[in-house]
Amino acid sequence: MSTFARTHARADDIDTSHAAATAAEGMSGKHAAIVLAAIKGAPLSSQQIAAATGLEYLQVVRRVSDLRNAGLIADSGRRLHTRSGRMAAVWCLSGSEDAG
Repeated sequence: MSTFARTHARADDIDTSHAAATAAEGMSGKHAAIVLAAIKGAPLSSQQIAAATGLEYLQVVRRVSDLRNAGLIADSGRRLHTRSGRMAAVWCLSGSEDAG
């Protein structure tokens, strides 16, 4: 998962954002591994991943984006209602029978 251990600050972000990104280096790879392990068990929404892993929701959605862009997970095509009543994608491993 070392490909995810990168800075997530934009070039035009202020200095504190760059400092925070540097301090968090390495955590994104660890979080990506945690998210991937959760999805290996069963397809899950980002809210479900957060609940199952103890990661914050925003940590999960950032890693879901990274994992999807890397081709490791895919949208299953299924949708679930979130706590707010909105619809959420259910994520699965790419190439699995759940992939939509």
